[in-house]
Amino acid sequence: MSTRKNPTQRKSPVARQAEIVETASRIAVNEGLEKVTAKHVAEVLGVVPGLINHYFNFVDDLVAAAFGYATTAERTEIYAGAFAAPTPSQQLLRLFTELLDTERDVSLLWLDAWQASRRRPALLREVVIQMRADVTALAALIQSGIDVGDFTAIDPSASATRIMSLIDGLSVRAATRSFIDYEVVAELVLRNVERELDLPEHALSGTST
Repeated sequence: MSTRKNPTQRKSPVARQAEIVETASRIAVNEGLEKVTAKHVAEVLGVVPGLINHYFNFVDDLVAAAFGYATTAERTEIYAGAFAAPTPSQQLLRLFTELLDTERDVSLLWLDAWQASRRRPALLREVVIQMRADVTALAALIQSGIDVGDFTAIDPSASATRIMSLIDGLSVRAATRSFIDYEVVAELVLRNVERELDLPEHALSGTST
């Protein structure tokens, strides 16, 4: 009689942990952070909850890892698309076209994370890490524009912080976008970015190509 191997034993610990985090991340984006539990992740993977608990002793750590994975993946994708444009100005336009998209699913995840981080220390630490990563990425793009003479900014990091604060404020629309038109507010963000970087008025208007 043949013996069938237990599927939970086929992957290395590194691969298994990565699979758990990726699965938890999909749950977080599609269903909300409150749905990220060892039981639910185990159900999706078809394993026992004890396996999830083996890698994540506390659900707070699992939630933090899921949030960090989702936000990092989105940032990587958005900036890859932006950097495909030929100039820093066009890269900035592509970036904000994505960041101000009313259908951006990760905006709702950020809302969840800010709320839940009040009682989840590990998640709070991850939220801070990801917010700083957003500022760092935008500051680097701004610096590249300064280097070629497209932008003017005394402190790229300070400019990036102010710009990201405006975008973060718009994340609330993720919960109400079916009821309220935020287009005029998004326009306000773009006009402030233009002033922040000494760009011509309406330089960021239109849709990137």
